[in-house]
Amino acid sequence: MPLKQVIALGTYHEAQHIGHALNAKFAGVISLVRDSYSAQIILEEWLYTAERSFASTLSTSNLEWKNVGTPNETRFETSVGGLNCHPPTYDPAKPILQEYGPLAAQERRECYMVERIGVFMEPYNVGLFIVGLAHLHSTLCKLTVAGFDARGYSWIEQK
Repeated sequence: MPLKQVIALGTYHEAQHIGHALNAKFAGVISLVRDSYSAQIILEEWLYTAERSFASTLSTSNLEWKNVGTPNETRFETSVGGLNCHPPTYDPAKPILQEYGPLAAQERRECYMVERIGVFMEPYNVGLFIVGLAHLHSTLCKLTVAGFDARGYSWIEQK
């Protein structure tokens, strides 16, 4: 029996919001992956808020959408700081570098997402997993260990 397949698409979260300037191109990217792999479900790392993601608007009777993102709980909280991110030291002439971590929280987030993917993939053979680019490699590894045929792509087109 062939393994269930998960195609991971790593991108930056801003492009996942409804109304982003690149929504039309993002729809094209999702369509390309869906058509190339016959994806039956979109599994998306998304916020637990009332706001819908752009990808959720693409769901149809033949393409379900599910949020596999983490709930707003202390155990999943990530860094909000970094270098040159906040006053009083913020300098607009310098780049903003968001800190990645804490690593234990990121690991918990990824394990949670992979567990949810396993649940939602039960009735399907092929899923498209939209995830923040920082998680692409490590979630592909976790999906493989979980028994999926995992493949990944990245999309980071700018305006």
